[in-house]
Parts: sequence; C-alpha cells; structure tokens
Amino acid sequence: MNPSSPEQGKSQLIVWWYLWAAFQIGIFTIYHFMGGKTAADPTPLAAPEPTIWLVAAVPFALSVLIRFLVLPRMKNSALALPVFVVGIGLAEATCFLGLFIFPSHQRELFILSALGIFQYIPVYAHRFFRNENP
Repeated sequence: MNPSSPEQGKSQLIVWWYLWAAFQIGIFTIYHFMGGKTAADPTPLAAPEPTIWLVAAVPFALSVLIRFLVLPRMKNSALALPVFVVGIGLAEATCFLGLFIFPSHQRELFILSALGIFQYIPVYAHRFFRNENP
C-alpha cells in the first residue's frame, strides 16, 4: 500500500518509530520492575545448570532471521508492518523467558532481547513510503 501523499507516508513512518521505541523502552521497564536485581540483592550460589537455558535464545535467533532475511523482501508497508511487529515480539519473548523460566540467566537473556529489538530500528522503513504515484 503506497501512501497517497508524502504527509501520509511520513505519519505512517512515525508509527513505525513509535512502535519500535515503545517496545525498546518497554523491555527496559519490564526488566527493571519484574526481574532486575540490584547490587544489594543476595546472590545465592547456584548449582551448575545444564545448557537447556540456551533454548530461550531461539526466539532471538528467529527474530534475527526475520529482520535480515524476511523483512528486506517485503514490498509494501501493509505486509512489512506485521512482520516488523512479530520480529520485535520474538525478540521480546527472549526477555520473558529469562524472567519467568530461566531466572538465573535473566540478565543475559534481557541483553539479547534488548539487542534483538534494537536491530529493528526502522531506518530502512522509509523505502515503504516513497510516493511512487505521479
């Protein structure tokens, strides 16, 4: 869907930026209030864990694939926006897995999640909103 005017394209592009910023800020807020430990928190000695917690990185890996393989092939914003949101959602899921399923690795999974969302910064999205109509 090509916008009928440059102003409409600009407003749609702003939506992409707001969505990205909301997810990026949201992940920091969620981590801070739901799981972020402070230096004052006692750190119990953890028993050696199996590497099963690495399964939590699968949504991050899928998010990277969507960002660099699927999203660049999208031809218009109507197709690209849902892919954009799904990719960001997968990156965010990595943080939730860290908070609720693998709390001993929540910091690592939070960092992966924040990087996963950051990769979606919509500097490329302007190509969907070029006015191609005469």
